[in-house]
Amino acid sequence: MRCMKVYKKIMDGLAFVEKIVLCVITVVVTVITFANVCVRKMTETQFAWSEELVINLFVLMIMLGCALCAREGSLISLSLIFDFLKAKGKKIFVVITTLVSCGFYGVLFKTGLDKVLTQIANGKTTFSLGWPEWVFTVFLPIGCVFLILHTIEFFIDVMRGQADCVKETEE
Repeated sequence: MRCMKVYKKIMDGLAFVEKIVLCVITVVVTVITFANVCVRKMTETQFAWSEELVINLFVLMIMLGCALCAREGSLISLSLIFDFLKAKGKKIFVVITTLVSCGFYGVLFKTGLDKVLTQIANGKTTFSLGWPEWVFTVFLPIGCVFLILHTIEFFIDVMRGQADCVKETEE
């Protein structure tokens, strides 16, 4: 039981860091995009590098946002079947979706990691910034790690009866 409390505290800390990173990314993306629009309107030129940076930061933003949604079991899902199940049926359903989701995230992780290793070996750089491509590609495997961790966290919460989706039917 104590182990679960420690695990939950670690995951709460991790989620807090994710939220901070998401806030920073949002500010950076907004400032860069706004500056690019202003420069384009005033001088008819643009920061070519800004689009490359913004697009890749959005990838990280989406992955971390999805991970936080997975933590609460609020990723987009078909609730037609889930809503009609009793608490025990919901737990079985969550076991199945957790296994499928973690399998999918595992495949994405491996694919992303293979791509990163290939890019490191080839020494490819981005077009505008001239940064190593793997710097941006590594966002995919990193996001998958967070998705897996938070999916497992939600699974544990459901099995312990602490997730909102199971609490409602047990009361």
